[in-house]
Amino acid sequence: MAGHSAAWGIEIGAYAIKAIRLERAGDKVAISDFTVIPHKKVLTTPDLDKDEVVRLSLGQFISEKDLENEHLVMSVPGHAAFARFAKLPPVEPKKVPDIVKFEAVQQIPFPIEEVEWDYQTFTMEDSPEIEVGIFAITRERVQQMLGLYSDVGMSPEALTLSPVAVYNAMAYDNDLKKNKGPVIYLDIGTQATDVVIAEEGRVWIRTFPLGGTHFTEAIASAFKISYSKAEKLKLEAASSKYAKQIMQAMRPVFSDLLQDLQRSIGYYQSLHHNELSMMVGLGSTFKIPGLRKFLGQQLQINVLRLDEFKQVQVTGREAASFAESTVNMATAYGAALQGLGLGEINANVMPVKILREQMWHSKTKWFGAAAAIAIVGAAATLYTPLTDKGRLNPGGEPDIVRTVLQRGQALQQEYETLQSGSDVGYTAENVRRLTDFRNIWPYLLEDAAQALASTEPQSELFSGDLDQILSIPADQRRLVELRELDGQYRYDSPSRRISVTMQVQLSHDRPDEFLNSTIANWLRQNAERVGIPYRIIADSVSINPTQRQQFVAGEDGETRGYSTQQADRGTGASSPTRPPQQGTAGGRSGARGGITTSGGRSGGVGSRVYEGSDEPTEHVGGPTFGGGGTGTGDTGSTPQLPPRQPATDGLPERQQRAHGDLDELAPIPALPSVFREGARYYRFPITFEIEILERPLTPGDLEDNGQTDGQANDNFGYEEDYGQ
Repeated sequence: MAGHSAAWGIEIGAYAIKAIRLERAGDKVAISDFTVIPHKKVLTTPDLDKDEVVRLSLGQFISEKDLENEHLVMSVPGHAAFARFAKLPPVEPKKVPDIVKFEAVQQIPFPIEEVEWDYQTFTMEDSPEIEVGIFAITRERVQQMLGLYSDVGMSPEALTLSPVAVYNAMAYDNDLKKNKGPVIYLDIGTQATDVVIAEEGRVWIRTFPLGGTHFTEAIASAFKISYSKAEKLKLEAASSKYAKQIMQAMRPVFSDLLQDLQRSIGYYQSLHHNELSMMVGLGSTFKIPGLRKFLGQQLQINVLRLDEFKQVQVTGREAASFAESTVNMATAYGAALQGLGLGEINANVMPVKILREQMWHSKTKWFGAAAAIAIVGAAATLYTPLTDKGRLNPGGEPDIVRTVLQRGQALQQEYETLQSGSDVGYTAENVRRLTDFRNIWPYLLEDAAQALASTEPQSELFSGDLDQILSIPADQRRLVELRELDGQYRYDSPSRRISVTMQVQLSHDRPDEFLNSTIANWLRQNAERVGIPYRIIADSVSINPTQRQQFVAGEDGETRGYSTQQADRGTGASSPTRPPQQGTAGGRSGARGGITTSGGRSGGVGSRVYEGSDEPTEHVGGPTFGGGGTGTGDTGSTPQLPPRQPATDGLPERQQRAHGDLDELAPIPALPSVFREGARYYRFPITFEIEILERPLTPGDLEDNGQTDGQANDNFGYEEDYGQ
């Protein structure tokens, strides 16, 4: 990328937006502006709309800084991209691009046409070997980010990986070309950690999914407090009177961090056979007291913290503010250096099409100037003939000319309107691929059953004996019934997702806590597993307590009243806000076409569910798994099915009279109730989203990130291969 005289480097972190504007004078640079804009909430906060929070922060950024005609270089988090390094065989320089492309196809775990990638070669003065770094990101992620930037009017000209930007910053600021010894730069971010090892003009990068949020979660779990309070406690750990307890809570995360670091360093040394004796820490997490000492003692190396830059500085009133933020500004610093053409690595994963558009846009003013000169020349040449013609035709242009011009203008406006509405983005492609990955539905059905099984219901509930069932008080039954499983395709999302709703019913006396600790917890803990063709978006799992419905069983199990959670919190009365459903509570079968879990009888999988009315409810937008009860009984109302047609339909009238009405001859008895009078039971819509994967995860995908047993992993597809 060509260097400019000034450029902004911007990093959108999970905690804040960090940006630096550098100006270049020869080979020297100076900071002309900088800012740190904290998000309203940390992006790792559960159930947070991350895109909306980022839009608000970017809006504040562009309102404070004038970015018109500025050159912007933005970073991509290391855990959202891919970096791999390889040694090339000795070839002629002109053949290097072909060899690199071959390596890229082998190394990138996605089809090459589905990623944006770039590369950089590294050579050493005393070695003929050529090493190459390949940097890639899926086009889907790029389009998602560019769409977010476009929403606020930002148009970056380069996207670079965060660890690459860190290397560029340190290579310039510490003049690594003259430093012969290897140095480890450890950037502990909020969600992941980047390990950057620089040595004699070459670099090695690895990212693993452990960051500051894991320390916060450990504190929240140990102290039983909210995530936001735990984050505040972590930042104040050094001066807190509970410092000892806070450090004890974070000890397991310290061990996990050490294990990943030892693994990374060991693998690098197996390739290069060099001793590593110095580490420089970056990121706010390095402010945790005792972290430097712990890593230094365990790794037997000298651990420093980045507290200032050597080549740039800020003076005046902003000096103290910049010094406080220095530990977090390396990524933005390196990105701005790349914009100035001073980066050691100039990898840019922006789509080629957008780069071409930007190049032509930058030349527009020159095209306009050339066109203006041509018009002036043509006007001078034609001036005399036109004036002569005007004298011969004083009436002006004919009516037909005006009509044609007006029609042309109307067509031009119509074309521009159609063109502006023709950009359908990813919606059309996702709609086209709705039939792909249909095999996920059996897995989804199995997951619903496994989630319900996590409630561990009492064995008496499966006996089929009504007395045994009634022997367990309704408010102590560890049983959750799946009444309906529904999935809606999210074709409006950049990634192919399905919004899933599980309508469940239970009578436990603490329904919210019970569902959160069983079904919701199972879904979060099993977000990613080997062989499953989708991942559960852990942050999307919700039991929706505000949508809870409450029912009360009356005499003989009949449902006497209905109330919402809000009514329950009021007077305690169960005011019927809608007419009570007809039928008896506690039948063994739920709605028709349903599935039965935890030992019940199984019906078929259908798209219609009867919920207490004479008409079926049709669910549109993908397969719907309807209703169904457990083997011990439906805790809701017995649904009313459509009127049954007599079996004599189609026979002559005489034969129909002889057979009689089967409903009168053999009526179906009502199902027994499993609830005593006054018992309460609840219904919840448990919702979550799943993201369809290009391929199921393998054991290696999870093990390379130190994750097993279904732990969530946001680094899918970008694990490091350690040759193990």
